[in-house]
Amino acid sequence: MARTLGLLLLALLVPVHAFAEEGAPVDLSGVYACKGQNPDGSPYAAIVEIVKRQDTYVVRWTMPQDVQVTGVGIQSGGVLAVSYVGGGPAIVVYSVGEDGRLDGTWTLAGARGAVFSEILTRVGDVLVVPERSAEPRRPSRQPRRPQPAPGVSL
Repeated sequence: MARTLGLLLLALLVPVHAFAEEGAPVDLSGVYACKGQNPDGSPYAAIVEIVKRQDTYVVRWTMPQDVQVTGVGIQSGGVLAVSYVGGGPAIVVYSVGEDGRLDGTWTLAGARGAVFSEILTRVGDVLVVPERSAEPRRPSRQPRRPQPAPGVSL
């Protein structure tokens, strides 16, 4: 009986201990070099910017010729899942490596159940632009006076 109780107590403590070691997720914000495989098997490359916004991430892929695709993602444990529209609804799921590398598997509508690979390697930090205020500004009620051109007096 004591042995059974001890094993039961140990089984209950292991998940708590594993959860405590996991800690807070790492902030994945940064600039990444992207290499992946297209549905036709050809390789592609892009620059990917990941910016954390509260509990979510905004992810932007910039492809050659400045073609951009933007998605939104959430992080849970060692996984970042991002939804985006690139020729159709799509999703990519990245496993977060110890070295900061993100190993992704992605698919899109019309891929007939196929999944493809993508790897993001961190190359730098993101320049964070402050968000605009949520409150709209009131327009000024004072009419603007025209400014005279240089050398002209009114």
